[in-house]
Amino acid sequence: MRPNATPCRSGTGSGIRLGFPPPFGGTQRLPRHIGRKRANEMILTGEAISAEEALLIGLINHVVPANDLLPACLRMADLIAANSAVAVTASLRAVTRGLNVSIDEGLAIEAAQFMIAAASPDAKEGTAAFVEKRQPVFCDR
Repeated sequence: MRPNATPCRSGTGSGIRLGFPPPFGGTQRLPRHIGRKRANEMILTGEAISAEEALLIGLINHVVPANDLLPACLRMADLIAANSAVAVTASLRAVTRGLNVSIDEGLAIEAAQFMIAAASPDAKEGTAAFVEKRQPVFCDR
């Protein structure tokens, strides 16, 4: 026991304060996302961080006032939904599957997803719309 430490302490919140490590991959995903040192500090202290700090370390993408949260999410959803579902799905697959493999494996995954999307009617429509300087009308096929 540390000198002058009490044998037990109370606390609420994160796993460490409850007497166990973060479950459900928290010890594996967080270090991969924000780095080992920052993750260890968050995991081992159990201290909360501000939204601004989370933004600074790349844990979140945006900080918005609470009243603007739903409108901001809907704006982002609209931006994503305006794109081809085929291309969105292929992009998500490439990022997700390629994240924790070598760069060569990741590039192969990306190329495979590109070929799937490039052969779709949506890719033809997107290219035609670009050439014709108009908005594409995707059929999500």
